[in-house]
This record gives sequence, C-alpha cells and structure tokens, in this order.
Amino acid sequence: MQIRRLAMMLFCALPMAALMYGCGSSSKEGSSSLSDVATVGDTACVQCHSAAKDPITGEGLVDQYNKSAHALSTSLNGAGCEACHGGGAQHNGVGPIAYPIPDATRCASCHTGTNSTVFQTALTQEGAENNSAALSNHANGGYEGVVTSEKCYRCHSGEGAVLSNVAGYTGDKNIIDNTAYMLTQDRDFSKFGGINCNTCHQHGGALRAANTRDGAGNVVTWDPNGNRKIDQFDLCTSCHVYQNPDGTLVASGTAALGTKPATAPFYHNTSWNRMIATTHWDNPATTGTQVSATADVTNTPIEGYVVRKTGANPCFDCHGHEAKANTQLATGTKPSTIYTDWAKSAHAGRLLEVKIAAATGSGTTQVDNVMNAKTDDTTGIAWTHYNWDNSTGIARGAGDQDRKTCQRCHTATGAANYLSSPSTYDAANNDFSHLSGWVKYNSRSNPTYTTQTSPQNELLYCWGCHSNSAKGTLRTPGAITANYTGNPYTYPDLAGSNVCMSCHVGQETGGSIKANADADGTLNFINAHYLAAGGTLFGTTGYEYADKSYANPSYFKHDTIGSSAAAGTGSNGPCAGCHMTTPNSHKFTNVTKTAGVITALTSTACITCHDGSHGTALQAGSADAATFLATEEHHYHAALDALAAALASKGIHFYAAYPYFFNGAGGTGGSYTTWAAPYGVDKWKDTMGAAFNYNLLHHDPGGYAHNRMYSKRLIWDSIDFIFDGDATNNDVTAAIDAQVTAGRITAETATNAKAYLGATRP
Repeated sequence: MQIRRLAMMLFCALPMAALMYGCGSSSKEGSSSLSDVATVGDTACVQCHSAAKDPITGEGLVDQYNKSAHALSTSLNGAGCEACHGGGAQHNGVGPIAYPIPDATRCASCHTGTNSTVFQTALTQEGAENNSAALSNHANGGYEGVVTSEKCYRCHSGEGAVLSNVAGYTGDKNIIDNTAYMLTQDRDFSKFGGINCNTCHQHGGALRAANTRDGAGNVVTWDPNGNRKIDQFDLCTSCHVYQNPDGTLVASGTAALGTKPATAPFYHNTSWNRMIATTHWDNPATTGTQVSATADVTNTPIEGYVVRKTGANPCFDCHGHEAKANTQLATGTKPSTIYTDWAKSAHAGRLLEVKIAAATGSGTTQVDNVMNAKTDDTTGIAWTHYNWDNSTGIARGAGDQDRKTCQRCHTATGAANYLSSPSTYDAANNDFSHLSGWVKYNSRSNPTYTTQTSPQNELLYCWGCHSNSAKGTLRTPGAITANYTGNPYTYPDLAGSNVCMSCHVGQETGGSIKANADADGTLNFINAHYLAAGGTLFGTTGYEYADKSYANPSYFKHDTIGSSAAAGTGSNGPCAGCHMTTPNSHKFTNVTKTAGVITALTSTACITCHDGSHGTALQAGSADAATFLATEEHHYHAALDALAAALASKGIHFYAAYPYFFNGAGGTGGSYTTWAAPYGVDKWKDTMGAAFNYNLLHHDPGGYAHNRMYSKRLIWDSIDFIFDGDATNNDVTAAIDAQVTAGRITAETATNAKAYLGATRP
C-alpha cells in the first residue's frame, strides 16, 4: 500500500527518472558541459532500462517509447533516446547525462512550430513575459488534495485522468455518474497532483490512448471523431467532452426541440462555460434564408466555432498547452484573454457577447439558451450573409452563387491559404470538408451539386491569421498587392499589419471608374466594397477629381505608425500599432462606445504622438480625448449625410443594400444606372465618383481617424461637384445649406458637416 502511494506521488517524475536511474545527482539538467557528449544509441539504453515501468499503467517505458514518433521517425538521425536525454557516452548507468528528465523547454528546442508536430511551452497570450508552464490553466488545474472525489479527479488531476482513460471512465455524465465504472484501485487522492506533461504523453512523447464504455458496459476505444487513430481530438475531449463516439453532442442532456439538437449530459451540465459544445458547435440545421428561387441564400446563423475534428491539430488550431480560454469571464471570475477578446470581436461576429446575453434562466435551460444563441446578419454579417463556402462554380439553387472570390476574406480557410502564399493562392483549392455536408466538387461523383456546400459558415478563426495560434505566430504574406481593375497597387510592407491589409483595402478604387471604357455612362455602380480602411489610410482608394491635390500634408504620420519612422509605436505596422495597443488587443477596437457614442479611448498608442503638441492630447482613458473623438466621428458622419443628400437631390439615392444606389428612396425604383443623367456623358465618371466616395467612406466608419485630411477632401470635392457639376468653384457651404432648405438634412446636421469640412477646401 505504502509503495503504491509513493508511486503515485512520484508520478510526474518517475517515468523519466526510472529510465535514467543512476544518472547521479551531480549532473545538472541542461548543463553546457554535457551538451556535446557523444551518443551511444538506443541499444545501450534498452539493455539497462527495458524493465522500467509506467507507475500508473504498468506498461513498459521502452514499449511506450517504441510506439512514439521519436522512435519511428527517420528525421532524428538515429539519436533515439538521446535526442531528448542528451548523449549517453558518459552515462553507462551511473554517470551524468544532460537531460535525465527532459522538461517543456527541452521539447521546445526542436518543436518550435516548424515541425510537423507543433509544441508550445505553455505560453500564455498576455505577453512573452508570462512564458511559464506554471501559468498554464492545465498546470493550475489540479485540485491537489482539496477535493477527494473520483469524479473530480477524473479530469482535475494527472493521475486520475490517466487511470480513467485506461479504465474506460471517460464520457458523458451518464458514464461519470455510474459507480460501476469508477476506479476501484485503492488511491490516496490527497497525493494526486495537477495536470502535467505525463498526463497526456507517454514516454517518448506519444499521446496516451483513451477508453470509454459501450452500452453493455464494455471498455472500448474513445474515438469521437471516428478516424480510428489516437489523436489530439480524442485525448483533449476525454475531459473536454464535445461529443460521444456515436456523434451525439454532449451538453445539457435535454431532448431535441425544433432546430435544437438532442444532447447527452455533460458532467457539469448546468454550467455552460464548463463545456465546449456551447461555443464550439454550429448547428447545421439552422440554415440561411432564400426568399425566392432567384435570390441568394442569406443570413446563415452561426452558433459556434467548427472544430476541424480530424485535422492534425484540431485543438491546437487555436489553443496550445496553455489552454487559456477563460470563458468564465461571463460570470466575472476570470480576466479576459485573447480568446474571449476575439470571441467578442467583429472577426468572430461578436459571438461571445451574444452567448453571454443569452445566459438567462438557470440550469440546463441556461445551457440550452447559450448553446443555441447565434450570430447572424445583425452582429456578424461578414460571416453570415452569404453561403461563403459555395465553391461549385455554379449556383447550388437558382440564386445561391459560387463564392470562391469572396473566400479569401470571408472564411478562415480562404484567409489562411491566401496569407500563406498570395502568389499561388487559388480559391479552387480551398477545402471546407470540416464543415457539415461539404464535398469538393467533382462532376462525376457529384453531378447534382447538392452536397457541395454546407449549411455551416466559418468565422475568422485564429488559424486564419496565425500559422501557430498558441504562440501568436502570424502568417507572412509580405506586402499586399490589391488587384484593382485597371490600376493594381502594391502597398508598403507593413510587417504584421500585412495580414490586416489583405482584406481591408477594398476591391475597387476611384481609379477603377476612370479606367472604365463605358461610352454612355449607363452601367451598374462600381463598388469599393467594405471596411477599406487601409486604402483610406494610404490615400489610394477614393475617386480623385482632376486638378485637385490629395497628397498628405507633411505632418501626416498615420501611415508610418508601427515603424521606425514613428518611434514608440511598435514594429508591426499601423493596423496593429493602433488597434492592438489596447488592454483587449484581440477585440481590435481602440475605443469604447456606449449607445453608439465614443465614451473612452482605449488605445495606448495615440498619446505617443498626440501628446498636446499636435493639438488634442489623446491619452487613453482621458475624458477630453473621448469627447474630441466622439465629436470628430459625429461631424464626419454629418458631412457624409450632407453628401448623401446632395446625391439624392440628383435622383441618386443611397440605400444600405447592394448595389447601394437606387432611383428612389429606400431602395425603390430599381438600381441607379444612368450616371450621365445629371451632367452628361462627359461627366458620368465624376458623377459616379461622388457616389463612390460616399459609399467608400460610409463603409469606413473610422475614416476620420485613418486619414482625416484625405477623407475631408474626398467629401468636399464630391459635394462640390454633385451640387452643380463643377468641382472647382468651392460652393460646398451653399450646397449643404440647400439640402436643409429642401428638407433632406436638418440644420444641426448641416452645422456639424460644415464644422467638419471648414469654410474652404481642406
């Protein structure tokens, strides 16, 4: 009994120590004096250590090692055991060896993220200063004697997790509550420790296998992704249960109702933040809307992240060994992390905000409410509006169009593939087979196209932008070239901000209108697309009127933020320099709004330059800074309202739906196509240019900050032209006042617009 208890106490250290018995206390792990000791090969190691056993499972350590990738790999040049433990020429059972008990740092010396198996040293995401395994949720997850319960120790201790997976004490609440399946060995729970490397890895690094129980109570393999492999998804979900091997989701345990699925119960089935199905599952039964046979499928709801269950790293796609999701933020018990920040951001359709708002009621009712809460066109239109994974080349239904050209920005898969290699990117190679029902098109095997697309959609997941999410390693596309029609443009190399620029530079520019060869000005509106902040920042996307200067003033520095030219603003370019220098970096917002009005500046970067010597001091948290920015934003949109009114006075009515300009108010009368109507064929491009500038800046709500002077000049010149067909007479004040007289805008809007634009051209 006492020996067994001792074995349990030494669980973390014994496997490695047993193998290296006789190493001697005088050898310091990682000693530089041992780093170049010659190797002797596995045969010599096995001769002495073949009898060493795993103290929990009783399996031979050498047997475990022989099943590992380290033993089977041909890339270690035959180093075998010594690849991890160091050269054994001075060891011989009694002498020193460099790494008797290799730790996470030793593993990370090879597993840097470039290897096929990615290893992270339990990095937290708050900063490199927290590079410590002790800060990992897994390292801090053991009750370590506080609770003496078999059910708790099944997941909250290293020993309990190993024993349970061997015994088949793995699965949903029905299994965990079954006393017949509980471990029968005599165990002193007070000596159990937390989760550690050996909880998940056997000697040699191979993942431990997991077992469960079938309907008859027999021990069977735990294989919820059904690929007949021992893999990361199996091991992680043996505690973080997502679904049973039969495919049943594990959550509240309630029956199906409408589009809600029937679920098996999780052990913590009344706590939504303790189970992953509430946030990691997108219901394929909730499909989009198709209002007519010729309309696109739109507004496809998303209930959660779709796990790439059979991929190489389905959990490490976003998390690493640190596992710091901290969804308990919803209950106020944990600080935010990049995961909760991202899940509240526009890149995630603000899904976590929706989930938290849905956490009403109590018990399993609350769990169901959260699980079925969704983001849609109201909160996540960039991800829900169309059937983005449609890669058929034709319409699936009469109106559900192929979306390959959109996938680069509207799916994580497309973003990852483009950012990995822009020059070779081909949307036809985007593989969405992890989405329910998606099948790669083949005219022979899938002639009807009915299973080509999926009712699920992706958000912009961590792995879209990051090649190694847990370490925060960004993809490196290099300088972004935007293939605008008639005038492609290569933006400067902005380091990390290249990732942002790949989607935030628009699809067309004012130059696309100028390059258009249409003779009579009767054509569809040329659309800049949305959120083209990068184009505004660099002054490249607007329609620029002849003989007008749009060059940046000498004092403009926003395009140099995040470079050596703007000291103190970082090294990852302007997007990251402004939007990620904030306590909640992965929300990507640099202000806080209440009821749509800026109430706080959160970015800490602005004060670096705007310290008062250049006007208003933009100190994060300053009430004056918030007031200044709120006023700027309000006046910016007032100026745009004045431009929209001037366009409407010529019969060109903006409406917030494609193609945006119509013959009548509210999207009535059909799309506006007669651009020569107001001022003739010779000026149709200038007419469309005014509409283009409105649409461009209306869909860049931060244009007043991205490039204040460029935005003002585009609005000024557009109003100047559309009022009387002349962009040179500077009658903008009269044009704005005329809209008040006509009742298209209020006097207050006019006052604010004129305050933003000034009395003369900026």
